[in-house]
Amino acid sequence: MEIRSRVNDQIGDITKERTRHREAAPSTSFRQVVEEANREATATVKVQRGDTLVSLTRHFLGESAAQLNKGQIYDLAKTLAKENGIANPDRIMPGQQISMTPMSTLAALKLRQGTVEGVQLNTESPQVSAPVLDKTLARAVTKGYMQAEDQRAVRDKILQLATTHGFTPDDFARTTLMESDGMNPRASNGSCHGIIQFCSGGNRGAASAGYADNPKEILSLSVMDQLDLVDKYFTDTKLKDFGPASLDNLYLTVLTPNARHEPRANVPLNIVGRQAAALYEGRDQSGVITRNSLIAGLKQNARERLGEFSVAKVERKMM
Repeated sequence: MEIRSRVNDQIGDITKERTRHREAAPSTSFRQVVEEANREATATVKVQRGDTLVSLTRHFLGESAAQLNKGQIYDLAKTLAKENGIANPDRIMPGQQISMTPMSTLAALKLRQGTVEGVQLNTESPQVSAPVLDKTLARAVTKGYMQAEDQRAVRDKILQLATTHGFTPDDFARTTLMESDGMNPRASNGSCHGIIQFCSGGNRGAASAGYADNPKEILSLSVMDQLDLVDKYFTDTKLKDFGPASLDNLYLTVLTPNARHEPRANVPLNIVGRQAAALYEGRDQSGVITRNSLIAGLKQNARERLGEFSVAKVERKMM
């Protein structure tokens, strides 16, 4: 494949820079990946004879292409076609200009699906490390959201759901900390109820969980029983199709499943209604919610709610 030298030079520089970043910081966060990609994805490629969108995508990704399978590469190429107004992703013409800018977050999201922060997807072992989940459960016991004797069973159930639906246990804890103050089965805003806020309405969470006619009855169920409803809801909303699910896809499944189809990290999401300020860019509720703002808000909310909670102090108090 031949691409003009200025494009080769640019892509080569990008590859070298990514290599330097990996050598300097092998645990680079997803936010850093997105920020780096946004800075770098400015290439406009002039199609040469023999080029395809798949070959251009691979060339742009450089060494990172090895982390993706053929299907993921082709998905990126198809989205690249859509963003460039190309009707047939398998047909491009010599001389055609292709903007590689859409690859900035699309590639990062695909790469992230393969790692989901590199942890917690092997949840078969009861010894799996889930510090955010464990702290959330201990806090829930102290707040009276569940009984101490149920804590282990609830943890095991969440690990089982994580394996079934392809999410990380800590991300589920972060989701419930935003939705119900962390596993509060009595949490309600009048129209949405329970640990992940099953909402009233014909095509909403309560209906999906089997409570279309009596959504408030969910509030009478224990955390353990509500986890069974979570299982039904995640099955109905096909969370597994987005797995391994990143934190933003997990939370969007709870909040607005249709918004999962917008993959770009900095694009406003179509989310109806007023949400918690932490979820907006700049915490400005008159502004927009993006995938990046969701991730930042959920993590910050978890840190704030768990920050002053000490398992050691609780254990001493109970002795």
